[in-house]
Amino acid sequence: MIIFTGNNDAVSFTDEGSPDTRITGDKVCINGQVNRDLSLDWYYKIIQFFPDVQGELKSKEVAERFRNFPATTRSVIWAGLGRVKIHIVDPRSHRHRINNMLRRAWKDDQAPQLLAQGEREGRPDAKYFSAQLRNMVADSILQDSTAARVQFLGRMLLDPFGLVPIDESLRPFFAGGRRPSQPLISAEHFRKPKSLIRDVTSWSAKSSVAFHSAMDAVMAPDDHNGMPRFPDGDFLRRKMAAELLPVHAFDAGNQKQLDLLDEKRSEVFRELAAHDHVYGLMRKQPGIVPVESRESFYVQAADIAAGIASQIYAAHGLIGVVEKFEYTTYNGVRVSRCDAEEEMRKLSIID
Repeated sequence: MIIFTGNNDAVSFTDEGSPDTRITGDKVCINGQVNRDLSLDWYYKIIQFFPDVQGELKSKEVAERFRNFPATTRSVIWAGLGRVKIHIVDPRSHRHRINNMLRRAWKDDQAPQLLAQGEREGRPDAKYFSAQLRNMVADSILQDSTAARVQFLGRMLLDPFGLVPIDESLRPFFAGGRRPSQPLISAEHFRKPKSLIRDVTSWSAKSSVAFHSAMDAVMAPDDHNGMPRFPDGDFLRRKMAAELLPVHAFDAGNQKQLDLLDEKRSEVFRELAAHDHVYGLMRKQPGIVPVESRESFYVQAADIAAGIASQIYAAHGLIGVVEKFEYTTYNGVRVSRCDAEEEMRKLSIID
């Protein structure tokens, strides 16, 4: 069987993994993103250990045996594997925040458990409140997504005063008009109530793949002084728009999510480019494409990376992933070791 790249235009290839939910409770989505310019020597070295596997090598097989590879071999593999970008969305902190709101509203620390019990008993009021809380958790996850963050940052660069309340009598003195109140993405975009949190978590992880470079265009340190770049707002918006033009390939299987991702990416691109003389005239072509993993060694490599990252996350948490992979995002933003320690501290106090 001959395997190719899968798509000649894509600059990156992504597949999704997830830690064992018996450990995490909620489903955590972990995307491995392999850039086309990344050397795959680590991938070829891994598949040499599986001569008996015919066809596509799956991440579960690799993750289970990877820890038993010789130490020197693992070190060589990590030199390349560690450069795969990892994007994690964990819904537990969002669920905890919404549950705390319920506790305060009901003045009862056991409120989430009481509501869950009522839902199991089939009580209409409990079913209604549970559905509302699920929507709130989903919206919280989506508003933390990289896609929503990029839209917010682009609007801030266009009009810093447009994001804070200003008396209407003063509004004509500021450049931007009233900002649309409709969010870029919400729970209403997802049709299956029972799998809402899982679907939203998966989409948000994909949005990190598609939007993180636009965020980096602004937030990455300046080459000279180590500070974020904050020169001209229009200049930065153009840089952000440029990062939304390349094609990204994802493992095929959930076309509705990919279509929604491409739709929102185009929407943000149009907003960023609206005031630009060059990009404002462009019609963005589809930039999110599906690729069958069995036809792409890049997607297979992404699957293996996501599987190994998922195993590390289950065993050692976010800190373990950050220590092994150079570039890791968590719930919409890139995280450092210090960030990871703080996020793990928050998770440790979740009931």
